[in-house]
Amino acid sequence: MPVDISSLFATPLADVALSSVLWDAFSKSDLFGKFIVAILFALSLWAGTVIFQKHFELAAYERADKRFFYDFKSQRNPLELFVTGRLPDSSPLAQVYRAAAATARREFMSRADKQHRELDQIDLSVERLSPLQIDSIRKNAECAAADQINLIEDQMSVLATIYTLSPMLGLFGTVWGVMVAFYSMGIAGSADLAAVAPGVSSALLTTVVGMVVAIFAAIFSNHLNNRIRFLSVQLENFPDKIATALQQTFVYEE
Repeated sequence: MPVDISSLFATPLADVALSSVLWDAFSKSDLFGKFIVAILFALSLWAGTVIFQKHFELAAYERADKRFFYDFKSQRNPLELFVTGRLPDSSPLAQVYRAAAATARREFMSRADKQHRELDQIDLSVERLSPLQIDSIRKNAECAAADQINLIEDQMSVLATIYTLSPMLGLFGTVWGVMVAFYSMGIAGSADLAAVAPGVSSALLTTVVGMVVAIFAAIFSNHLNNRIRFLSVQLENFPDKIATALQQTFVYEE
């Protein structure tokens, strides 16, 4: 007599609500499994908060940098924006420019002191800077750029930690749950699949939740890192652009 295997699929997977499966697995988990799920849920909230804040923070940086760089290219004198004070605080490029311009200002102040003049008596249209002074200004701008990159990358290590730790926590909860399930089966002296299946199913829940949290954090972390990389490249190149503008305006002519 042939065996009818259709009875094994009497309840199609599509007819089972995912939420009911997850809730049933969670409710049948032991205290440790529920604790792991709670930690993973907290990590997902933390990741979501960081992603939300970082998205709007980077958007503000991008808009401010775009406006500032347009103004920087439009100025006739490379120190004009610094003198007029039209520098947005929200632009990382503007902070690098501020550091470079402040260094240039100190160079001019030093020259004014040697000439026993006030700084406002210096005519920037005729003053010159040596290549050594230009190099000093560039180095200060590079230091400021590095500081701004550190600020932009703030909190990104949190996302890296979450998408690395979540699968490990989930796997740890699963191994623990499976170990408990088989230990209980051994104590009961029964190898009944119906008895051990609920425990194994509950144990696998932590791995599922851990993978979901990790995938969520990894996808948005990579997206944010791409935007940060673009801003970082702009910051790394900007000191050279400032130095070039200063050289074209203030460098000594041979």
